[in-house]
Amino acid sequence: MMVWVLALENKHKMVGSLVSKSLNVVTFTTILLSLESLYEGSTAAVVHGERYHGPFVRVVGITGQQQCVRECRHRPKLCRGVNYQKQELLCDLVSAINETESKSDYVRIEIDQTGHIPDECLSCSTDDLCVTLSSKKVHCIRALLGLALGKQTKQSSTHGAYGAEHAVDGNRGTDIYQDKCTHTGDGDTNPWWRVDLLTVYSIKSVRILNRGIDYSGDFSNRLRDVTVTVGLTESDVNTPCGVFAGPGTASQLVVINCPTSPQGRFVKISMTTSILSLCEVDVFGVSV
Repeated sequence: MMVWVLALENKHKMVGSLVSKSLNVVTFTTILLSLESLYEGSTAAVVHGERYHGPFVRVVGITGQQQCVRECRHRPKLCRGVNYQKQELLCDLVSAINETESKSDYVRIEIDQTGHIPDECLSCSTDDLCVTLSSKKVHCIRALLGLALGKQTKQSSTHGAYGAEHAVDGNRGTDIYQDKCTHTGDGDTNPWWRVDLLTVYSIKSVRILNRGIDYSGDFSNRLRDVTVTVGLTESDVNTPCGVFAGPGTASQLVVINCPTSPQGRFVKISMTTSILSLCEVDVFGVSV
């Protein structure tokens, strides 16, 4: 321990001699504290422009990056790292970190799970967020869960290889040819898409990532007159959630809130115009 302390002090002295002539005392102190933090060891390795393949423990929506990391740390037996998408405040809790891929709008963070977990978090249910406030107090709060990723899907018709499953595959690209979005048949005059969440939830919001511009042109304005409904059974998905009048714009993230928080297992997206194309669909809700 003494050798480590002396080595750290020597590093501090070396840095001090380089910067003390041009920096004031306050700035130098800040650098010194930063060095101490680095030599003590980082608890998370952040890589920009990449994400883990998974599998995912959970997808948590509408949360900050620090809270995303905390959610992983509070599940030490399940979570090894996170994918975070700042633009849409999406957090993937990942159980395997062996495989990665390039994704410019993501950061991947490997979590060191050797630290202490607050005792209060151990009492949180699996559907709770364990939030550490600025006062250092820890509270369990009801989480908005990302429910649709990887779930079973259907649509009224399919054009080519653009099946319903592409709306929940985790690929947030919007080039229909490269990233694979859904696309109903050309003659379908009342197209719809549906996801089975497998369990009943109280649905709070649905987000639709619209098709972007590709070599065929810009067809994003097809997303219009959209209705989102919720249901307990596959044959009765008629409880209103919300609507989007449109028309949509290229790569637009359309957020449809459900003010009545309808309960259901199935979520359906319908249109009264031809061709429904969805690049990604996120469904957020809480357990009933």
